[in-house]
Amino acid sequence: MKLYLDTCIANDAWVVFQAHAAEKMQPKDVKRPLKSNRLLETKRRRKRIRPYEGFIYEYVALYYLLDLDDQWGLEFGSSLIMRQEIDNKWRDKSVRAGEKKNFLNVVYDLLVEKVPPQKLIPVPQTLFRQVASVLPDRKDVEHVCQAALGLWDFFVTTDFRSVLDNAGRLEALGIHAISPRSFVEGNFLTLDQLVRTLHGSWVSLDSVVEDWISSIEEAKA
Repeated sequence: MKLYLDTCIANDAWVVFQAHAAEKMQPKDVKRPLKSNRLLETKRRRKRIRPYEGFIYEYVALYYLLDLDDQWGLEFGSSLIMRQEIDNKWRDKSVRAGEKKNFLNVVYDLLVEKVPPQKLIPVPQTLFRQVASVLPDRKDVEHVCQAALGLWDFFVTTDFRSVLDNAGRLEALGIHAISPRSFVEGNFLTLDQLVRTLHGSWVSLDSVVEDWISSIEEAKA
């Protein structure tokens, strides 16, 4: 299966890297769940979860997705839109920002290693208008159009506010937008099954999530 990854995924890979490389995590990099997610909001009001817990499951899924690509027969890629976003968005001159930008560029280089995008695919105006009628952000539109024209099987993102919130409407255009967790659980195993299969029956998904939460809380201290 061919998976087109957008810049949100590159950002998330930065968080995953910090978590698994014993780096000092930056809480500001950790995404927070949407207010529209009623289940998470209900749990939060009852103080049963932290504000960012919902996205941790996506980080866990992304870790396995990137780690098991050969086993699962996955092919990753992106387009020059990602490079443009990296160059335009990360102009902060701080050391930490420089480290992040360098990491994102490495991610991009790895993604396009097997399928180098020599240039952007020309987008027919009809397709651009169709996607633009669904998504408000121009860069999201450009990403999705490149994925559609490149005949990628899935558009993988954690952009819940725009792309995934409109996944149904994009599906009608033949574009399969999906989050890392939904992709993994829809095509392979549930995250809990995956964790237990790889790390032993005594390890649960809840314990993995708690480790993530501890890392974030320590970074905030």
